[in-house]
Amino acid sequence: MRLITHTDLDGVFCAVLVSSVEQIDDIKFIDPGTIQARKLSITENDILADLPYDSRVGMWFDHHESSKPKPGSKFEGAFSLAPSAARVVFDYFENPYLDKFKEALVEVDRIDSGGVRLEEVQNPYGWFLLSNLFETNSPKALDDRFRLHVIRLMRTMEPVDVNKILEDKKVKERVDRVSGEFEIFKKILLESTKIIGKVAFSDLRQRPDLPRGNNYIVYSLFPQCTTSVRLMPLKEDKDFVKLSVGHTTFLPEGQKPKFNVGEAMKKLGGGGHAAVGGASLKKEEADRIVKEIIEEINASS
Repeated sequence: MRLITHTDLDGVFCAVLVSSVEQIDDIKFIDPGTIQARKLSITENDILADLPYDSRVGMWFDHHESSKPKPGSKFEGAFSLAPSAARVVFDYFENPYLDKFKEALVEVDRIDSGGVRLEEVQNPYGWFLLSNLFETNSPKALDDRFRLHVIRLMRTMEPVDVNKILEDKKVKERVDRVSGEFEIFKKILLESTKIIGKVAFSDLRQRPDLPRGNNYIVYSLFPQCTTSVRLMPLKEDKDFVKLSVGHTTFLPEGQKPKFNVGEAMKKLGGGGHAAVGGASLKKEEADRIVKEIIEEINASS
């Protein structure tokens, strides 16, 4: 069987779990938009994890609010509003062999559900540092090989030790490169971000040199903002740009913004969670849509 999963830490850990209990012959890493646009040939011999549902698939696992199936929907696999898709996979199989991944799964849950600590952002370490290594500006084939390398490392450990993973030669090389890119990313954000009410709007459409960075750096640079809105180039399609919206996780529960990001992105053909999500926009519509979203976020604060 083939496993098709997301490119991030959650997707990688889904691959660790699924490949430990199912006969997986191939692992393919893609972004949600590829599924939503039906650009990939999918059959009943495929398993989808941490990605939107596709009716052609044999088995599906997800946790994104925007992907919640309609009542009465029937499919093989599982969906729940869990902190990570990996948690959905773990709970579904109920296999004692997967118990060795329990401690690591707690960290995957924390990071994928936004439980990142400010000190981790300011000086990345441990699981948060590892989570930043899977999606880079490297050619996709190199990123894919790196993901598979880490999957193999995790499957040989009992229990999974993130510090040992970070000591691996190939992983250390990527840590050094990504750490340097973080500094470039911060500099570009400072140059390209405008504060509009409680929103930090970063127009990065003319910055093809933008490193991958992460969604949390902006909140450490602009702590007065509750929400970030970013426009970025979309390498896969020159007629579109990528919109990313997210709320800071560094606020007390009662002060968090009410604007539901996932629902708003779903209306635009994208998706996500209540606090973070994204979509692809036609270039000619991007400015209007972003203006409306920022106004709505500020009005709901």
